[in-house]
Amino acid sequence: MDTRRTHVSRKQQQKVMPPLAGLATYEQAARVGYSVEENVTRLCRYNYVKTRLVEISAAFMNPAPEWEVKTALSLHLYLDAEHSQAIRQRITELRNPPPRLDESPDARLTALMEEALRAQNTLELLVGVYRVLRPALRAALQQHLDAVNPVFDFPTCRLLRIALPEEAQMIAWGEEALAALMTDAETEQQAEAWERHLRAYLQAAGGIAGDEVIPDDLALPAPRANGAFVPSVEPRRDARSGAIYNFYYRPDAVYRDEKAAPDERTLALMYKRLHEMDVPEMMSSILLQTPGKPWEYYRDMARQLWDEARHALMGEVWFVARGIDWTWTPNHVGWCRYLNLCLTPLERHITLYGIEQNLMHAQTGKRYEWQITQQANDLLATYVQDYDWADEVLHAQIGRRWLKPEVGDVKALLARYQEIWERPIAMPPPPTGPAPQVDWWPEFVRAALGKESSSQAGLGDLEWSRDTVSSSG
Repeated sequence: MDTRRTHVSRKQQQKVMPPLAGLATYEQAARVGYSVEENVTRLCRYNYVKTRLVEISAAFMNPAPEWEVKTALSLHLYLDAEHSQAIRQRITELRNPPPRLDESPDARLTALMEEALRAQNTLELLVGVYRVLRPALRAALQQHLDAVNPVFDFPTCRLLRIALPEEAQMIAWGEEALAALMTDAETEQQAEAWERHLRAYLQAAGGIAGDEVIPDDLALPAPRANGAFVPSVEPRRDARSGAIYNFYYRPDAVYRDEKAAPDERTLALMYKRLHEMDVPEMMSSILLQTPGKPWEYYRDMARQLWDEARHALMGEVWFVARGIDWTWTPNHVGWCRYLNLCLTPLERHITLYGIEQNLMHAQTGKRYEWQITQQANDLLATYVQDYDWADEVLHAQIGRRWLKPEVGDVKALLARYQEIWERPIAMPPPPTGPAPQVDWWPEFVRAALGKESSSQAGLGDLEWSRDTVSSSG
């Protein structure tokens, strides 16, 4: 037997440990990528675009009437805030002191984002964000990832790898949403015209990264951004939210009614979850009208805003799973409209915190709501309430984190909340004029549960009331 040949054969079969922690080959790792200075320059531009995308999403939360657009803007606003947070952190690791991250790195990039902010309807909003800005941003991020050294600058690689698939998901949603809106030649022409307008400003900025050649003969269309942007905080809804100015609202009273049947109380709770779309509509106005805070504030508020939109989606999922049509009910906008139009941003946040803090009470708060769904033996509703409860604990913490330095301890916060709560309610009339205040709950119970309502709670609330104002949360 030739022992030498056997030894060589075994040696040839021996596996080699992957080098460089499996991140790259030696050849790939020897590639010279962006310098620290170039890295920071590009990251600053991405951060600025992400910051302004948060603003754009918040700015259209109220004007966009489409339910799906509101929910998507809520998610995308949160993702952009998270991406910005990661980029800001990386920049601070690469330079000391870091550049001013809340200032524009390029006036031409500012002009582009200002134009996108002036979209005049949902169609233009989606064209600007999902056909122009995000695809250009995604291309810049991919180019950056392809050029950066995977070992020398692993932290930047990692944040880009996290952001890129999320950016792709957002773009895919936007394209599907646009396809649903562009139903005829007129809307297609409108979309094409606005896309051309914004692409000219994108070219003038040298692209998102600022490294593209700017044509010498480029002529910019007349800008829409001729003054300070004033967001609309008047909440709008499409027809699926019904009579949004009918403020007769009994679900709060019904779910607390221990004489009512458990399935009806659960129905009321699920409608409360669906009704929480008014919280993102209100919180977006806080984001827009509270300048000068650390970015972590906006990141936390974006997270809570998305959580509240998720609660509305959880309610929607429950209704669809049960085969119940919720779209004809008056999913009113009274609470967010009152806060948006009649309170300061700080007072809105205090009001939100006060409601959330009250929901922490074991006998009347989120635990109580969760127990109601258990009594109804509704596994899906219990699942909804389980995560709703977890989120609200976090939201109370967010409120304390940012309000205590400005207002005081929890006792002071709740005292301020009580003072706001006790003010006489005076809200401008709806833009469409006074609306009939109709009790729709009994008919809804018959349609949803196939029986008569067993609750008499809330029958006297025909006028705007404190219960109506507190219907969210």
